[in-house]
Amino acid sequence: MRAIFSGLSERLAAAEPAYAGWAKPAAVMIVIARLPEPSILFIRRPDTLTHHAGQIACPGGTFEPGVDQCLWDAARRETEEEVGIRVSPDSMAGFLDPVYIHVTGFTLLPVVSVIDQRPSVVPHPDEVADYQWVSLDTLRQVRCIVPMDIDGVRYPLAEFPLEWGRLWGATARAVDQLLRVLEGDIV
Repeated sequence: MRAIFSGLSERLAAAEPAYAGWAKPAAVMIVIARLPEPSILFIRRPDTLTHHAGQIACPGGTFEPGVDQCLWDAARRETEEEVGIRVSPDSMAGFLDPVYIHVTGFTLLPVVSVIDQRPSVVPHPDEVADYQWVSLDTLRQVRCIVPMDIDGVRYPLAEFPLEWGRLWGATARAVDQLLRVLEGDIV
């Protein structure tokens, strides 16, 4: 199990990329628990939200000037607000490449955090309808590439059809990126 995560921090960006030019900066926290099996925490957004209603996502949200000093702060704050998990700086493995969300104009910075065990999850009912830990093995097994039309151009994008629902869009792109980084360690 440790082999899965060996060298992860060296392959992720250690420094947060500059976000000043992003139209709408946001960040998500990809929380990976090593035990009982390596898994990622996903939430389902309530159907009542304006953006991303009903979607499966990672905890996170918009950068708030005056509250957050950086996107790492936004990811940590939103994770604590949405699921009651306080992520320590020691658990941060690094940053994935930013993901642009064409429909909303947000640019999303995925922050990867690795913790030893699954912590208690206390979902905020206004922001989280449900949550689930999904194993990395399950994500690898169900990952598929589907064509997606964006402004008349067809792109091959990752999608994860889970028993719990369809993981797609920006979150799927970030998870696919993470799996590709992790698969560098798997023989």
